[in-house]
Amino acid sequence: MFKQLLQQITNTLEPGNSSPGLMQHDIERICAVLLVEIARSDHDVSDVERTAIVNALTQSSSLELTELEALVDEAFLDADNTLSLHEHVRLINETFAKEDKISLLEHMWRVAYADGNVDGYEEYTIRKLSDLLYIKHRDFMQAKLKVAEAH
Repeated sequence: MFKQLLQQITNTLEPGNSSPGLMQHDIERICAVLLVEIARSDHDVSDVERTAIVNALTQSSSLELTELEALVDEAFLDADNTLSLHEHVRLINETFAKEDKISLLEHMWRVAYADGNVDGYEEYTIRKLSDLLYIKHRDFMQAKLKVAEAH
């Protein structure tokens, strides 16, 4: 399993792997892993949170629903085997514009609010990822309030 994970990381980082299809799939996978981390941070992943992850990915993906659900399943496996999110965050920082990062942040809040209760661990995880994504505190709070008002 570890060998497969290393191979997957190596394939992602190789310079020859810059084809648009592969890159888009990698970005979708990384976003799915980050959203899964939010859902898992309170140690209780509900079906509503899982649905929120699929809905978030639906907005930015051209994949079919069954493919997205498989991607989320893969993200849960990746999250179980991931030691650090820094590599995922680095790839987001290299490819996302500020607006895209804020949109991802809003999706994180939607996942956290999905079960009706934002746990302290969920907020902590979102805050840490927000810092790693170089999102200003003002934008962090605006995203939180925007999503909170919608619920």
